[in-house]
Amino acid sequence: MLLSTFLSRRGLVDEQDQSTLMVLSMRQVQLSYTPSIPTWSILQTCLVFKGMKQRMKELDFFGSDGMKVETSTWTAVTMAKLVWRYGYDIMKIQNWVQDSLLKNFTRIYKVQNEGIAFTTVEDMLQAMDPEFVRYTHTTIMDLMKEQGFSDIFIQEMVHAIMRNNYGQSVAMPAFVGAVSMAGAQPGLWSVKGGNKLVPEKLLKKSNANLISAKVTQILLQKDGEGVTYEVSYKTPNPESKDQEENAREYDIVVIATPLPTGQTDIKFEDFSQPLPFPDFKMHETVALFVQGHLNASHFGYENLKDAPGGIFTVDEDVFFNSVEKQRPVTFKEHLKKKDVEEEVYKVFLNRVPTEPEVRLLFSGRKDLRLINWKAYPQYSTNMELPPFVLYDRLYNVNAVEIAASALEMSAIGGRNVALLAYNHWYGHLDKIDEVSEGETTAAKQEL
Repeated sequence: MLLSTFLSRRGLVDEQDQSTLMVLSMRQVQLSYTPSIPTWSILQTCLVFKGMKQRMKELDFFGSDGMKVETSTWTAVTMAKLVWRYGYDIMKIQNWVQDSLLKNFTRIYKVQNEGIAFTTVEDMLQAMDPEFVRYTHTTIMDLMKEQGFSDIFIQEMVHAIMRNNYGQSVAMPAFVGAVSMAGAQPGLWSVKGGNKLVPEKLLKKSNANLISAKVTQILLQKDGEGVTYEVSYKTPNPESKDQEENAREYDIVVIATPLPTGQTDIKFEDFSQPLPFPDFKMHETVALFVQGHLNASHFGYENLKDAPGGIFTVDEDVFFNSVEKQRPVTFKEHLKKKDVEEEVYKVFLNRVPTEPEVRLLFSGRKDLRLINWKAYPQYSTNMELPPFVLYDRLYNVNAVEIAASALEMSAIGGRNVALLAYNHWYGHLDKIDEVSEGETTAAKQEL
């Protein structure tokens, strides 16, 4: 009988990360920045399939010397201000993202629908568009300069988006940078009730056996054609503070958690060769949630009602990356306005703020929560694209994060590994790393 296990960030086919939602004053708000784009196919399919509802998501740009761009509630006024500062760049960015990323990105859906899987991230990007591999080794700043975008647009608008989405700069690789720019396009949505509902509903539909536990070790038990693994894990003991140690044998193991260099708690034992783990570090992001009043005067507003829903910062000298007003994930203002005078704000930073810095951003507060977590890789153009296969029937979904960390990238990586495991198990080798010549030729002709 085939037994397989899927290791998530919190264990075996585990529950959603408990830090994905934050509760303040009886309202649940989303912790991580996980926008989804209208053309992202897999997540859209999941939502339709499980009956989940989408919700559509004024933004100013702030620098160390004050406000760079202050938008308006009137779209025409906002566009006039943006064109005055950035010229035609603000008009052509959407077409550039569509032509340089999204148009060819969608090829992966057709390939996966045909049951084809890839053993490496590079092979998967190559199947989408051979240029995507080059994008991982050049910066988003250099690529956009190649495409004729101005320095001011790159250093302000693009830089602000990189800082908000990944806490990093325009020195990021162009592929993840383009994904980040796609996340700044119109028509973004998130899931009613919180993005955590996507894995929750899929897990329920799968009828998988959920073991809420922390994996400690993966032992290669048998090698050769009859390869099996013993997965050791710890589960909470409801009668004491201790944890019970258990182990089970599996034919297939899928790891869906980051494996940063020297920072994983999972031990891999009795393998005959070093495993091809990706060489990278995780970027630490601080998410500060404050229920209170934004300090409007710090940003140059006469009063609080003039402040927009979000403020992105454009340079490294500003201690925070962005500040945004939060809406409850349920959409409904279930508390009356008079009961909740203070709004909830989310601030992204690359370090824990000092008390004077918090007071600089907020003139008063009722509640404050701080989450420090390793959110995504620390990106570099020197990073090597890793394999999805660590060993025979041992797979790493999160290898795809080295190319770009995003909801849809994780969904594509997960589907690729599912297809890969299936094709390996049933011997469908013609469905592994094989793309039709017509698809390859079409990709090259469009370059």
